[in-house]
Parts: sequence; C-alpha cells; structure tokens
Amino acid sequence: MVTLLRWLYATPHVGALLSTWRGRLILAFVVLQLLLPLAYFARKDPHDERFAWRMFSPMRMARCVPSATLDDAPLNLAGEFHEAWLELASRGRFQVIEAMGARLCEKYPSKAVRISIDCTYLDREQRTYGGYNICDVPEL
Repeated sequence: MVTLLRWLYATPHVGALLSTWRGRLILAFVVLQLLLPLAYFARKDPHDERFAWRMFSPMRMARCVPSATLDDAPLNLAGEFHEAWLELASRGRFQVIEAMGARLCEKYPSKAVRISIDCTYLDREQRTYGGYNICDVPEL
C-alpha cells in the first residue's frame, strides 16, 4: 500500500492532485463514481438493467406477466396497484414484485397471497418465478 501511494505521488498529475485536500476529494469522488455501478452486478435481480451500457442487452427486452392469487382465487393486480408498478413488474423487477406482495400481505393479513411471474426472454428459455405464499417467504 505504501509503495502504491509513493508511486501515485510520484506521478506528475496525480501527485499534484493528491497534494491538496480538494484534490483528494475530487479523486475520491471519481473513484466512487467508477465503483458504484459494480454493485448492480452483485445484485440478485437479473432483470435490473438501469445502467446505459446494459440497457441494450437481451435482458432488457424480457417481458414478464405477473399474476397473483388470494386464497387460490385470481386477484386483479390492476385493481390493487398503480400502472407504474405494473409496468415495472412486467419487466420482472423482483424488488417491485416483492413490495407488491408485502402490500397485499398487509392488506389481507390472514390470507395466502401467491405471486408469480412468467418471463419470456430473447436469448433463453421461458422461466417462472414465485408461485408460493409470499407472506410466508417475502423474497422471490
């Protein structure tokens, strides 16, 4: 670590930048901006494609159909949630679907709420997520 710092201070432009507190702040900000997007690659939600370089991937074109049942009776999600939530759910965003399930569990506390999504992809087989009582296990 000490050798790296010596090398950085010996580099002409970086050494001048690191010699002031403002320069260190700028450098820390730039490094943070470069490292923050890496957190999205470690997430469990494969459908979360918010960064520009990932927006053109085949995953962005995935289409999902959310469905829900309340005590094994079909539940109209359009009557329960705003269309913006349904749009995000149709992209397969797990966090949104889990939040929808949590709201339904709060609204119907003694009932079994089952939420599932059927996703169709351009580059892989169709897949179904969920299908169990989300009030018992709140994460897909």
